Amino acid sequence: MAYLSECKWQKELPEYTEDQRKVLLALSHDRYRWRTKERVAKTTGIDPDRIDEVLSQLISKGKVRASLSKNKNVIFGLRERIG
Repeated sequence: MAYLSECKWQKELPEYTEDQRKVLLALSHDRYRWRTKERVAKTTGIDPDRIDEVLSQLISKGKVRASLSKNKNVIFGLRERIG
């Protein structure tokens, strides 16, 4: 796997919990700009029951954005990548 290495969040590591850093890293994958909640949970190893809380925290911090896919699935992206 390859991840983007020039993301702004990487310069602010102490501001994030371990779970938040895992999610930010998963959303920094160079091949996938958007990911479903299920894929983020699987990629990070975070319990699916907890992933909503972590994503919500990152949305509140302005680092992650939610949207709807063409199939009407909720997807998440790193705001600095997708605007």
